[in-house]
Amino acid sequence: MRGLTGKKAIVTGGAQGIGRAIANRLVSEGVAVTIADIHEDFGRSAAKELEADGGAVCFVHTDVADEASVENATAVTADRFGGIDLLVNCAAIFIMRGIEATVNEWRRIMDVNIMGQALCVKHVVPYMPARGGSIVNIASISGHIAQPGYLTYNATKAAVANMTRCMALDLATLGIRVNAVNPGTVWNANNERYHREELGLDRAQADRHPEIGGRHMLHRTADPEEIASAVAFLLSEEASYITGENLMVDGGYTAM
Repeated sequence: MRGLTGKKAIVTGGAQGIGRAIANRLVSEGVAVTIADIHEDFGRSAAKELEADGGAVCFVHTDVADEASVENATAVTADRFGGIDLLVNCAAIFIMRGIEATVNEWRRIMDVNIMGQALCVKHVVPYMPARGGSIVNIASISGHIAQPGYLTYNATKAAVANMTRCMALDLATLGIRVNAVNPGTVWNANNERYHREELGLDRAQADRHPEIGGRHMLHRTADPEEIASAVAFLLSEEASYITGENLMVDGGYTAM
């Protein structure tokens, strides 16, 4: 992607799943990457593997719901790489509850999924160049549709979708673009475990299932790398005239 080589990025939630695929893709594009994640073992392992492949990578243990932790991650990244050009807000938790959700469940998911993204943007922007910074928030199709029993999660992702538009407006005068990627169902390790253990389905069966793969026009789930490609595009100069956009990467799910 044009304009990524030599840039410096933070990827929150970059130790596993979609975040790991994004970190992998950015490193392959010549980006120096900080993996900011609460899971230390996975984070250190991911950074070690990417460094072994020749990437400029570091891991910083980060709780995005803790402002001091976010401040530390941004400061370490700027010191290590000499600045921050790119931010990918991928860290999230999955509390799937309906109206029965407790106050603590609401507070926890909002602290991570909403406040976490807001705090990362707040503390990254001062390190970004006068023009050319780019931010991608990971939202979800769940922020645009109704799903049974998903009230807590869907509410936070809807907030991310509109927060992205507001951030784009506020940061446009600084030359910083802000967009969101909204994935459909992604076949990552957590989803694979859920489908196998709870539903007894392997990926081929899940893709054929009318309520899983069948919900998408393409009749399949996504690979994490397909989400990473969309993120890399929005971060790059190929998307230099795109900001405030919620890009659906959902195999046609929300168009049906």
